[in-house]
Amino acid sequence: MKATFARGAKALARALNPRVVRMLAAAGVVALGATGQAALAAETFPSKPIAMLVAFPPGGPADVLARAMQIAMEKRLGQPFIVENLPGAGGAVAVQRLLSRPADGYTLIMGSPNEAILTPLSNAAAKYKPEDLALLAPISNHPLVVMARNELPFTSLEQLIAESSKPGHPGLSFGSPGHGSMYHIVSEYMAQTTGAKLLHVPYKGATPMMQDLVGERVDLTILPNLGASTQLLESRKIKALNVLDTQRMSNLPGVPAIAESRIAQKNELVHSIWLAVMARDGIPADRLRVLLEASQEAIRSPQMANALQPSGVQALKPQSLADSTKFYATETQKFRKMVQAIKLTPQ
Repeated sequence: MKATFARGAKALARALNPRVVRMLAAAGVVALGATGQAALAAETFPSKPIAMLVAFPPGGPADVLARAMQIAMEKRLGQPFIVENLPGAGGAVAVQRLLSRPADGYTLIMGSPNEAILTPLSNAAAKYKPEDLALLAPISNHPLVVMARNELPFTSLEQLIAESSKPGHPGLSFGSPGHGSMYHIVSEYMAQTTGAKLLHVPYKGATPMMQDLVGERVDLTILPNLGASTQLLESRKIKALNVLDTQRMSNLPGVPAIAESRIAQKNELVHSIWLAVMARDGIPADRLRVLLEASQEAIRSPQMANALQPSGVQALKPQSLADSTKFYATETQKFRKMVQAIKLTPQ
């Protein structure tokens, strides 16, 4: 009987058109994929710890906010919430770790425009696109501030632009924490749109750059008023010329907003950096909803309010996944435009 069955199977295989065989095989793969998706959806989520990646060392603004979420996230999700610091390559190390893991919702990242959008546009070694990530819940928005060495003979960005754009002016040096960082691109874009003559001095991180600003070896920089820059401004080791926003900051009440200036291109100079809970694209919708609700609860927690208070910035209002997706797409388009305008070369 076995021999008869074997002969029948061989005859069937010979009779089948190779195209039919391929179609049946593909159908089997689809069925297996559907089974896997169904199993993923059926699993109670979360059933194990959630990891939050931070693309910077411990103690920085992104790390502080990630750890401020910990208590509320663990309470809401019923699982450990583990913060992993993975600095390096402008945030690419952390993002590429995120993208190496399954799109199952168990790995998140504390994201900003720097690592999510600008690093893949400016770093040739970053093998991902901004669209590989999804913005889940915005946390905070930090206006950028033009900071200068104390002896620079200007009290406003308006004066700085007017003087440095004059024929024959040698130009002013501006430092950034690295080629392709948001602060580099914003500064270059400001020079291009206003005619200011600015010369880029890239550093390997913000710490040596700020040391040179205090030491009068570089003229200015553009950064958010966070961490070390806040302390340097408060101790008057450097000065602030303008806040690149439509209104003044509560912790810099004496520093004019760019909207108050008479710079013709002032609307082009409104810039801020946001921090948000992000994930890799492709996580099932039901899991995204669980993560969104938990993240929004954590953002409204007392721990988050305490973490944001020193910067004078409030948590952003909760919004839907659709609104977050639209915001992220708009930001990506804006930064692509700026990168193209200044003709930034990936390195």
